Amino acid sequence: MRHPCPNWLDEFLNVLIPCVRSAAAACLIFCANAAMAADYILGPQDILKIRVFEWRPSTATAFEWVPLTGDFSISAAGNLSLPIIGTIPAAGKTLEQLSAMISERLQNQVGLQKRPNAAVEIASYRPFFVTGLVATPGKYNFSPGLTVEQALSMAGGIGRVDANLIELQREALSGRGDLRALEAERLELVARQARIDATLTNAAEVTFPSELVSQQEQPRIARMMKDERALFEMRAHSMDAEIDALNRAKLLAVSQIDALKAKSASLAKQIELANKDVGSVNKLVQQGLTVSARQLGSSQNLAELESRNLDVSLAILKTQQDMTKVDQDIGDVRNRYRIDALTEAAQLRDRFASNAEKISTERDLLRNLEIRAPSAIATLEEDKDSYAFVTTINRVIDGSVESLIANDNDPVSPGDVLRVERRERPRSAVSVSSN
Repeated sequence: MRHPCPNWLDEFLNVLIPCVRSAAAACLIFCANAAMAADYILGPQDILKIRVFEWRPSTATAFEWVPLTGDFSISAAGNLSLPIIGTIPAAGKTLEQLSAMISERLQNQVGLQKRPNAAVEIASYRPFFVTGLVATPGKYNFSPGLTVEQALSMAGGIGRVDANLIELQREALSGRGDLRALEAERLELVARQARIDATLTNAAEVTFPSELVSQQEQPRIARMMKDERALFEMRAHSMDAEIDALNRAKLLAVSQIDALKAKSASLAKQIELANKDVGSVNKLVQQGLTVSARQLGSSQNLAELESRNLDVSLAILKTQQDMTKVDQDIGDVRNRYRIDALTEAAQLRDRFASNAEKISTERDLLRNLEIRAPSAIATLEEDKDSYAFVTTINRVIDGSVESLIANDNDPVSPGDVLRVERRERPRSAVSVSSN
């Protein structure tokens, strides 16, 4: 077997060694990066740096597949679209698995005898997200080794408020004050409604709804209920007093009628006797046994008695009319108080509607502020010792989203969603912290 001349060998080695060194260096870089992320599971939005080499002994060169060299992004569907070999499912795979798939797919696609070498590394991790009670919620770039504490610091920290949000705090304070005033007004309307209902149903006392009864230990609620009871009792007493006065007038009229009827009965007897006397006198006058003057006196006496009896009858009729008027007045008194209650009820419905609309508007405004600046709103809590900030991580595990309670030193993975929430402390913890 003939050996090539030394000059040719030197030439060959001069060409081969730089290529080998370049390929080796590239492999070392990719392998080092791959080793750092050996267990990393790929997912959508990951950007991969891919280089594919093939050693060709016939030319003693490392051939680079240029179309397959570069940065490629995993789509939202979890696929990696590459020239020549087409689409490869990448989500859920490790770097080693994807590298083997690329090599195998290229070999099969172009009919290579030997499988080429594919080097795959992470050029850019998919982002993670921070939301909730942080200064600047949003999307952030992931870096290996990132912890929860570091991720939250990138978002400005927990519960911190940017200086530009002071005006939002003022709006929130004003809105909360208005909302408290509207809630107090609504409770007053509820108490007033209970009083009006008691008036319209002729109830003996005001029955307040459970919404007020459950809060009657509060001085403001207790005073509100007391005032409505006092007003109900005062108006009921006033109406009863008017009706009692009319009933007394009615009783007096009944007594007058009884007296007039007794007087009418007495006059009827006197008229009967006077009629008999007039008849007797008329007979004596006809017989000439008495003078006509006596006949005139008897007739005048009878006429006077009948006149008096007529006056008594008229007085009875007038008193009966007065009694009827008293009954009407009693009905008018009841109707007047009822009409007043109905008028107040109609006004109350309008105020309820206006109050509900204002409360809805204030709540929408506060909800909008909480969405725009949740951390700014969180700092306005009056009793901060009763609450704690809790960080949870929403992470995709085996194809499903799981929510995990996170500590400061827990690792963050690409695609994680960190949420900072304010939760009420257990009562025991609150009492210990206050001591």
